[in-house]
Amino acid sequence: MDKIGNRIKELRELNNISANKLAISLGIDPSNISKIENGVSKPSLDLLMKICDYFKISMSDFFSDGINTEILSDDIKELLHNSKNLTPKQIETINNLIKAFKE
Repeated sequence: MDKIGNRIKELRELNNISANKLAISLGIDPSNISKIENGVSKPSLDLLMKICDYFKISMSDFFSDGINTEILSDDIKELLHNSKNLTPKQIETINNLIKAFKE
Protein backbone atom coordinates (compact mmCIF):
# COMPACT_ATOMS: atom_id res chain seq x y z
CA MET A 1 0.00 0.00 0.00
CA ASP A 2 1.07 3.53 -0.55
CA LYS A 3 0.68 6.52 1.74
CA ILE A 4 -2.71 7.58 0.38
CA GLY A 5 -4.11 4.06 0.53
CA ASN A 6 -2.75 3.57 4.04
CA ARG A 7 -4.27 6.84 5.20
CA ILE A 8 -7.71 6.03 3.81
CA LYS A 9 -7.63 2.63 5.49
CA GLU A 10 -6.47 4.22 8.75
CA LEU A 11 -9.33 6.73 8.65
CA ARG A 12 -11.84 4.00 7.90
CA GLU A 13 -10.63 1.80 10.73
CA LEU A 14 -10.42 4.67 13.24
CA ASN A 15 -14.03 5.51 12.45
CA ASN A 16 -15.21 1.91 12.13
CA ILE A 17 -16.32 2.40 8.51
CA SER A 18 -16.21 -0.46 6.01
CA ALA A 19 -14.73 0.07 2.56
CA ASN A 20 -18.14 -0.77 1.12
CA LYS A 21 -19.92 1.86 3.24
CA LEU A 22 -17.33 4.49 2.33
CA ALA A 23 -17.63 3.69 -1.38
CA ILE A 24 -21.42 3.84 -1.31
CA SER A 25 -21.32 7.16 0.55
CA LEU A 26 -18.92 8.54 -2.05
CA GLY A 27 -20.95 7.17 -4.96
CA ILE A 28 -18.16 4.96 -6.31
CA ASP A 29 -17.70 1.24 -6.90
CA PRO A 30 -16.49 -0.51 -3.72
CA SER A 31 -13.65 -2.13 -5.65
CA ASN A 32 -12.18 1.34 -6.19
CA ILE A 33 -11.56 1.76 -2.45
CA SER A 34 -9.80 -1.60 -2.36
CA LYS A 35 -7.66 -0.69 -5.37
CA ILE A 36 -6.68 2.64 -3.79
CA GLU A 37 -5.91 1.10 -0.40
CA ASN A 38 -3.79 -1.59 -2.04
CA GLY A 39 -1.85 0.90 -4.15
CA VAL A 40 -3.24 -0.41 -7.45
CA SER A 41 -4.74 2.95 -8.35
CA LYS A 42 -4.67 6.54 -7.12
CA PRO A 43 -7.75 8.60 -6.30
CA SER A 44 -8.49 11.67 -8.36
CA LEU A 45 -8.16 15.00 -6.60
CA ASP A 46 -11.95 15.28 -6.65
CA LEU A 47 -12.34 11.88 -4.97
CA LEU A 48 -9.66 12.70 -2.41
CA MET A 49 -11.51 15.89 -1.55
CA LYS A 50 -14.74 13.90 -1.15
CA ILE A 51 -12.95 11.47 1.17
CA CYS A 52 -11.67 14.37 3.28
CA ASP A 53 -15.17 15.86 3.39
CA TYR A 54 -16.61 12.50 4.41
CA PHE A 55 -14.22 12.25 7.37
CA LYS A 56 -14.56 15.99 8.09
CA ILE A 57 -10.85 16.68 7.77
CA SER A 58 -8.78 19.04 5.67
CA MET A 59 -6.45 17.89 2.92
CA SER A 60 -3.63 19.01 5.21
CA ASP A 61 -4.90 16.71 7.98
CA PHE A 62 -5.18 13.88 5.47
CA PHE A 63 -1.48 14.10 4.65
CA SER A 64 -0.39 14.74 8.24
CA ASP A 65 1.82 12.03 9.75
CA GLY A 66 0.29 12.27 13.23
CA ILE A 67 -3.15 11.20 14.30
CA ASN A 68 -5.37 14.22 14.63
CA THR A 69 -7.87 13.41 17.36
CA GLU A 70 -10.43 15.66 15.68
CA ILE A 71 -11.00 12.91 13.08
CA LEU A 72 -11.79 10.26 15.67
CA SER A 73 -15.32 9.24 16.53
CA ASP A 74 -16.57 10.14 20.01
CA ASP A 75 -16.46 6.46 21.03
CA ILE A 76 -12.80 6.16 20.03
CA LYS A 77 -11.95 9.41 21.82
CA GLU A 78 -13.62 8.08 24.97
CA LEU A 79 -11.74 4.79 24.65
CA LEU A 80 -8.42 6.63 24.33
CA HIS A 81 -9.27 8.87 27.28
CA ASN A 82 -10.21 5.89 29.45
CA SER A 83 -7.06 4.00 28.48
CA LYS A 84 -4.74 6.62 29.98
CA ASN A 85 -5.03 5.19 33.49
CA LEU A 86 -4.83 1.50 32.64
CA THR A 87 -2.02 -0.74 33.79
CA PRO A 88 -0.01 -2.64 31.15
CA LYS A 89 -1.82 -5.83 32.18
CA GLN A 90 -5.23 -4.17 31.72
CA ILE A 91 -4.19 -2.91 28.29
CA GLU A 92 -3.05 -6.41 27.33
CA THR A 93 -6.39 -7.85 28.49
CA ILE A 94 -8.38 -5.30 26.50
CA ASN A 95 -6.25 -5.85 23.39
CA ASN A 96 -6.80 -9.60 23.67
CA LEU A 97 -10.55 -9.02 23.99
CA ILE A 98 -10.56 -6.81 20.89
CA LYS A 99 -8.58 -9.43 18.95
CA ALA A 100 -11.07 -12.11 20.01
CA PHE A 101 -13.95 -10.01 18.63
CA LYS A 102 -12.16 -9.65 15.28
CA GLU A 103 -11.95 -13.41 14.82
